[in-house]
Amino acid sequence: MKFKVSEEVDAPQAMVWTRFTDFSGFENDARGRGATITRVGNWTTTAEGVEWRGEVTIRGKARAVSARVARLVPQELCLIDSRIGGMECGYEMTFVPVSADVTEVSIVLELSADTLAARLLLQTLKLARSRVMLRLQGMLARQGNAVEAAYRKQKNA
Repeated sequence: MKFKVSEEVDAPQAMVWTRFTDFSGFENDARGRGATITRVGNWTTTAEGVEWRGEVTIRGKARAVSARVARLVPQELCLIDSRIGGMECGYEMTFVPVSADVTEVSIVLELSADTLAARLLLQTLKLARSRVMLRLQGMLARQGNAVEAAYRKQKNA
């Protein structure tokens, strides 16, 4: 199953890239939702091969989580492969400059199930597809708005 959302962010590509690949916000969001996430090797700079491990509760059951930055092309692409229980997830962010001060950010989330429990969860997501798309679009818009605000503040300083 594949979900794709995109948003134009009114900020230069380099700044958008830097803000979107600073994963501390994602980590804090996951922790706020009850997940336990830790960086493998306590890395501080986003690079190809960095990893996370942890646990998240889905439908009342704790499931192992692992994620790794599989591909990183500075200022253009970030691909994260992860596994949550019996589900494989591919999370791809692409950054395309529309102009000097506008960047289009596209996110593709691709999910596939290996176990019966994961297939059932995927089926539920298919039924709630429009709600999942709205949540992804909202997350992207919030992140984009934060980058735009930081850019405006930096520009006016």
